[in-house]
Amino acid sequence: MTGPADGALETPLGPGAEFDRIRRLAARWGDRARGLGDDCAFLEAGGERLAVSVDLSVEGVHFRRDWLSPAEIGYRAAAAALSDLAAVAAEPLALLLALGVPAEESEATVLALGDGVAAAAADCGAAIVGGDLTRAPGIVVDCCVIGRAAAEVRRRGAKPGDVLVVTGALGGPAAAIEEWLAGRQPPAALRERFARPAPRHAAARFLAAHRARAMIDLSDGFAGDLLHLLAASGVGAGVDVGRLPVLPAAAQLAARTGEPAWRLAARSGEEYELLAALPPDAAEAAVTACPVPLTPIGTIEAEPGLRATERGTPVTLPTGYDHFRTGAG
Repeated sequence: MTGPADGALETPLGPGAEFDRIRRLAARWGDRARGLGDDCAFLEAGGERLAVSVDLSVEGVHFRRDWLSPAEIGYRAAAAALSDLAAVAAEPLALLLALGVPAEESEATVLALGDGVAAAAADCGAAIVGGDLTRAPGIVVDCCVIGRAAAEVRRRGAKPGDVLVVTGALGGPAAAIEEWLAGRQPPAALRERFARPAPRHAAARFLAAHRARAMIDLSDGFAGDLLHLLAASGVGAGVDVGRLPVLPAAAQLAARTGEPAWRLAARSGEEYELLAALPPDAAEAAVTACPVPLTPIGTIEAEPGLRATERGTPVTLPTGYDHFRTGAG
């Protein structure tokens, strides 16, 4: 489940071309780098433990202008960065925005991009504290986020017997993209799910309070992100794909195309829902009381590897998003 040079990372990563490159970079940096491999870096400052992350959204790779308004582009880019704080149960504090736009870009577009970033920051209680503005061939939105990590939950820590749970419902972003690629406007529920992912910071803190031992946000697809959690924890998992929560509008699209709804949900990227491993004695209470829908979908196992079944029959989970293979969306 891991590749070359994992020893240079504090937290091992799962498979994938992007992560092979990260492993090689980490190996070249050697002792000039530390603490690599989690959703956030952790720093001590003034007696507080801070979580810091950065996320880049590039036109033609992460979004298309004919799909989203400038404000939605800004919101989605900031939400992706802020989701890294949710992944470690950190309280959002601040955001720095680096924005690149073409020289001929209108003032209205630049301001709308900024409005979207500000809206995402406001939705989770973060302040915009600085940034940078430069000319670029297309729109580039780069957000650095800082949070207070009083009760951090990392990718590593899952133990055999733990219950795997996922927040919310999956499949919306993939279903929206399929509608756009087919020349149709997605239904409102799918478009909203793609353009304005729901912040999960309150749910993250709830899961931390219920003793979540490992957690990750779903950005590159269910299987890919789960494999990172398993690699980090040195364990395996069994997953019942029939239990994956599917957004109703996405399930309807899957029914029209003949694709199993679970498969659409499993291959959908940029969900920004949370996947966590909970001790079995905490899972039932968490599912009942969580402020957002929380669904048990599998169990952590001692044997390495990911085993998925549908009604007892083994199935293969689709691979997730590959930054060096896949186009926009």
